Amino acid sequence: MNFNWKELAIKVGSLIFDSTGKKKHEYGGTSFARKALELIFGENEIKEMVDYILDYKEAEELAVSVLSYIKSPTATQYAYEIYKNSEGQRAMDAVLIIKRIAHPMAFKWVEEFLDDDNIVGWGIGVLDQLLWEYLIEEEDAEYLLKKAENHKSESIRKNAAFIRNYLTKRKE
Repeated sequence: MNFNWKELAIKVGSLIFDSTGKKKHEYGGTSFARKALELIFGENEIKEMVDYILDYKEAEELAVSVLSYIKSPTATQYAYEIYKNSEGQRAMDAVLIIKRIAHPMAFKWVEEFLDDDNIVGWGIGVLDQLLWEYLIEEEDAEYLLKKAENHKSESIRKNAAFIRNYLTKRKE
């Protein structure tokens, strides 16, 4: 395999040089690996993976698992764009992908999801997943939890109570 790991490391910020060109720091870890995999796949392939999932093709579960594993910001943003430009089942499925990936950027859309009767169930699921995976702070989500607790749908209120319950138990 003739792959330029040095170039990739520089792109993701895990290899840093000083002003003279001498190696200053080198870092590793999951966050750098995720960024690297996102670059290796490339934006077009990531978007094609989202489309593949939405088209219900065989092995879609593996595709969504890969996007979830790398916490793909590209896939998350693309799924949101699909949600905004779709309706019905396709919009719901796009938000399900956002939930499954659970990239922290999705937090900024949760209130919009909670206000959309078509996808509110997946919207509370996005909040749940982000909290469950410690990707957002509980304090930041408090107003959204209260909104869900007061939602007109009993199902959403029950989901909010479930989330509140595990957050309380997690603190104990």
